[in-house]
This record gives sequence, structure tokens and C-alpha cells, in this order.
Amino acid sequence: MGIDENIMNHLYQERKTPDLPYQPGDKISVRITKLVDYGAFVVTKDQYLASGLIHISQIPEGLELQTMQIIEAEVRQVKDDNKLELSLLHHDKKENPFKVLANIKEPLPEKQAPADEVQEIIQYLSREFGLVSEESKQKVKEMVREMGVFQFTMAMTKTLPTFKRDLVYHFLKEMEQGREYP
Repeated sequence: MGIDENIMNHLYQERKTPDLPYQPGDKISVRITKLVDYGAFVVTKDQYLASGLIHISQIPEGLELQTMQIIEAEVRQVKDDNKLELSLLHHDKKENPFKVLANIKEPLPEKQAPADEVQEIIQYLSREFGLVSEESKQKVKEMVREMGVFQFTMAMTKTLPTFKRDLVYHFLKEMEQGREYP
């Protein structure tokens, strides 16, 4: 037998491929090799390099697939020719954090500023300016809740050097706005 005959016999002889160890329900890692209108062709990422198809009906709506992407697929069936039928529907069942948030009916708790930090800010303002009215304390609490402690403190330290501390000046400004004088 010549070399050409040996090559021909090798090419055309029936190759016995080992039976695949997969069972329906097994989750296996696959690489997407080709996307078509009716699904995605894949190859397993193990020593068997078994090929398979994920039919379009087995791909959850909204799941974006790309060639060369590696994804976990669920075995639906191992065919006689060692081809796999796979599914990605289990991905739809996984808890998606955005779906979980969308299903929450109750509003998120209101952002609260730590009371001790707000008190420290009010004490600091009282040392700097003297008496702090209840109205000003409420305003500080609101601003800290909206801005956060860090942003409020940064804004306060930026504003302090240029702030006019003349109480008479502020009193006269209040009078001008209210036009309380005759």
C-alpha cells in the first residue's frame, strides 16, 4: 500500500469519536463560533471540543451574544452524532440586580446625615459666628442631607475665607430686603 492509499484510507475511514460525558441539565463553558439567524454555533471549552447549537428559542430576549464570546450553556440533548443542543435560558433565571431593583415597590430610605456630624458642624458654626438659630440649624441639616457631609464641609471651608462676618452688615441687608424702616 502506497502513501496515497494510506492518506485516503485515513481520511475516509469512519472515525470513532468518544462518547461525550454530558447529561441534560449539565452546565458547560462554550465559545460562540458563529451567529446565524436561527441561533448560535458553539464549541465546548474542554478537551472534547464538541460542537453544538443554541437555537434562537433557547436564547433569552435581550441577551447580547458575540462571536468568540465564552458563556455558560446548559445541555439540553446530546445527539447520536455527538452534537450538542444547548440552552441559555438559565441566564434569564439568574438574579439580575437591575430586575431586582425594578421589582422593589417600597421607596429607598431617605438619605440621612449622621446626627453627630451635623451637631459638630453646628457647634463649629456657633464658635465661628455666635448664636445659631433653630431655622439655621434646620437649614444646615437639609443642606447636609442633600449635599452629604463631605461636600457641605468642602463648600463651607471654601466660603469661609471670603464671608463677611460683620453682623451689622447682615442686619442692614435684612432691613433693606424687608424695607422695615419708615
